[in-house]
Amino acid sequence: MKNIIHCLFGLLILSSTSVFAQESADAKPFIEMTGTAEIKVDPDQIFISILLQENLDKDKKTITQQEQDLIKALQTVGIAKEKLVVTDANAYYGKSGFMTKDVVNRKKFELEVKNATQARKAFEQLDLLHIKTAYIARVDHSQINEYKKQAKIKAIKAAKEKATYLLEAIGQQLGGALIVRENSFGVYGNRVSNVMTKSIMSYNADSDGYNENKDKLNLDFKQITVSASIYTKWSILQ
Repeated sequence: MKNIIHCLFGLLILSSTSVFAQESADAKPFIEMTGTAEIKVDPDQIFISILLQENLDKDKKTITQQEQDLIKALQTVGIAKEKLVVTDANAYYGKSGFMTKDVVNRKKFELEVKNATQARKAFEQLDLLHIKTAYIARVDHSQINEYKKQAKIKAIKAAKEKATYLLEAIGQQLGGALIVRENSFGVYGNRVSNVMTKSIMSYNADSDGYNENKDKLNLDFKQITVSASIYTKWSILQ
């Protein structure tokens, strides 16, 4: 019985070794490579948040009147009415006298402009209208989805290029792609720069607008960076 067991154990070892050797012989050589890419673009969409509010006095302008004045003022500097959209509207009770209260209407807008020059002109008009609450909310690019696609294409091409010249250095050729996987992807720099943020804060803090701070209003926007990282695995031609 012991001899039979020893024989079976020996056959199992020989069989396992044979299978392992066969799998090793059948394994195809490959090369792994990660490609990265970055694309930098200047924002062409700048969004300004604006709050209009009625004043609690006898000569107060209604929200409708203020909105009409704002539209006209923006049109004088080449900004179309369609670029101003309402994002919120509400009302609250405010004290209008010693013993009286009145309803105060508020309306929030988002204005889209295309560059720093147009943004500066918009803030100048806001100053003339004595609108004290306004700030840069965000920046973007109208073709950002196309740039996202381009970044990914550049990343996978970079991976293929690196794999190709490394194999050529040892006299071998790159085969087809076995695995393509997106490692990471991101859009950065769509916030305003520190210089601009400080300027807008100065404007908001000044109860009389930013007449005294006009020379300090330096609107400076960082470029938007679109980055991509692609992992690839390629076969090696034999």
